[in-house]
Amino acid sequence: MTRLAVLTAAAICSAVAAYAANEALSSDGPTVIEIEVAPNELAACKAQLKQVGSMPAVADDGTPLLFGGNDDLPQVRCVADTF
Repeated sequence: MTRLAVLTAAAICSAVAAYAANEALSSDGPTVIEIEVAPNELAACKAQLKQVGSMPAVADDGTPLLFGGNDDLPQVRCVADTF
């Protein structure tokens, strides 16, 4: 009976590990975040995004992120809101 419990626990742990690995390695493609602004603020929004995009990617504590650059980050764009 103990052997069955151990094998069941091992199977559950393996399934959870396989699921976590699959989620970590799968790519859903680039994410696009849209910021809706008034039409008269569109140029200012795009200018600010360009300025922020030129900054290096850093973690919350200010240390530089050690990956392939900003390509792994979601894309952000400004769109005019048509109230």
